[in-house]
Amino acid sequence: MNIFFVLVKKEIKELLTLQVILSIAAMLLIFQVIGKSVGSQNKSTAAHNGVVTLDLDRSAVSRRLAAALAEAGYEIRPSRAANIEAAMASPEHAAENSFILIPEGLERTINSGKKSRVEFYSRFKKNASGLGPVLAASRTRKAAAVVSGELSYYVLERRVPGVAPAFLRNPAPALEFAVVDGHAEEVPLAQVLAFIQSQTYFFPVAVFFIVILSAQMIMTSVAGEKENKTLETLLSSPIDRRLLVMSKLAASAVIAAALSAAYMLGMRSFMSGITAETTLGAAAGVSAAGPALAKLGLLISPQGYFLVGLSVLFCILCALSIAFILGVLSEDLKSIQAMMTPLMMALMLSYLLPIFIDLSSANLGIKFLLYAIPFTHAFMAPQNMMMGNTAQVLWGIAYQAAVFTVCVVYAARLFSGEALLTMRLKFGRKR
Repeated sequence: MNIFFVLVKKEIKELLTLQVILSIAAMLLIFQVIGKSVGSQNKSTAAHNGVVTLDLDRSAVSRRLAAALAEAGYEIRPSRAANIEAAMASPEHAAENSFILIPEGLERTINSGKKSRVEFYSRFKKNASGLGPVLAASRTRKAAAVVSGELSYYVLERRVPGVAPAFLRNPAPALEFAVVDGHAEEVPLAQVLAFIQSQTYFFPVAVFFIVILSAQMIMTSVAGEKENKTLETLLSSPIDRRLLVMSKLAASAVIAAALSAAYMLGMRSFMSGITAETTLGAAAGVSAAGPALAKLGLLISPQGYFLVGLSVLFCILCALSIAFILGVLSEDLKSIQAMMTPLMMALMLSYLLPIFIDLSSANLGIKFLLYAIPFTHAFMAPQNMMMGNTAQVLWGIAYQAAVFTVCVVYAARLFSGEALLTMRLKFGRKR
């Protein structure tokens, strides 16, 4: 048994190298940064729980609804506008996302035993991201539940005989509206949220794994050639070294283009499935989100898909060029895991932070950090195109192209020197 523990100790010493320890420490640092950023975002969001109410009824019932919302923790911000469009356009409520319209005659209609309505509007801002739109829409939906419950209690307290049970349960059905760029469409907010989250959560996952796969491929190739002395044979040949660099990157670009095309085909197929499913649901009596999303301008056009694909392509190219340099600096195939750490840190930050925080309200330090990472622009490209932020996508593509160019120039310089074969990052391992 003592031999077993001796062997285990030996294996742990071999596996737990300084490179592995640094990788673990880097991952812990990443999650610490993400945790603190998300915690700060959640605190600021929790402090902002306002809802704008446009009370056109001005009755005891409408005042009761406002009191119920205040008791539920909402900060009521009354509006004196003539209609909901004017209320949302008011500079006073420019920062608000949740609006409630209490129509004129609500109390009179309910007292007569007839169903009325209460309208709920959730505004989706073009520059919002991550949890921003989700929390705003969720706040609006919870307010709708509070109002519906309070109206039901009001009808039950009156004990009017001969009233249908359906009326008692929901005397004023909530009408939900999504508002994008000043244009409102009646559509269940749950379906809008599902569509936005598919852009925010699902597609970055696909890009994330494509980038990791591509980076590992080129790093393994370069480090393997260096370890197996194949690179020495290539460098001793009369071939121009710049040609060697360009050939490797060209091959990587072909792979990147294929992966990007596969990504876009899968994306288009997935979105077609969503819109087809919602249209099919409309035939069964469920609200169709597809037409409403199209009217809101949330559906991505073919030109938009092209720009998203271009952003993903440059994202992969940036990752490949960085991985190429890290592969050159790798000592051998075993050190690839440690050398991948800087790339993994950048990928995780650019993927996770925009999901959990709203960049429109984030501090300048977080914004600068995320936009400085070229991968962030590809992760956010579908959402930016969906919200009409074409300029943001184009700027991101230009920045990614610049980063890729710088990395290619640096890689060519690495290949032009004789120190290439011995160049590596040392981690203090004893020889």
